[in-house]
Amino acid sequence: MILSWGKCGIKHATSTDGDPAAQWTEIDTPKKDTTKLTPTAGEEVTAQEEGGEIVDARYGKTTYEFEFSLFVKKGKIRPFEDNDGLITGEHAFRVIPLEDETCEGIQIDRCTVRCEESYSTADGKLLRYVAKCLKPKTGKTVKPYTEGEAAGA
Repeated sequence: MILSWGKCGIKHATSTDGDPAAQWTEIDTPKKDTTKLTPTAGEEVTAQEEGGEIVDARYGKTTYEFEFSLFVKKGKIRPFEDNDGLITGEHAFRVIPLEDETCEGIQIDRCTVRCEESYSTADGKLLRYVAKCLKPKTGKTVKPYTEGEAAGA
């Protein structure tokens, strides 16, 4: 396999001052097609002359939101305690492509997380976790990660 698609694994650690703890724990397999990292382009600022021609432009950094959904399964412990969707503290995540762990996944060193609990007769009870990615202690907000190697800067 040459792409990081298909079934993935998610690992979690607490984060302190933008630095993930050494201990990572596996999270249950997410619902199909719900794990995603969504970028939002940074703010664009342009300098325009009369008539509308652009003389120069600059851009802010891209921001990211990471999300996944879990089925509520009998006997399984929820990965996070929440109070009406609010989850305390800062967190770190790794996404590992399980179909070929040598493919590049992602690591997020610092984020805040919220939970949206829902129910439908089609899926039963679902927990949708949404993480707002924050500036880490060092390096990029979203880093490349391959299982067994250190996260990139």
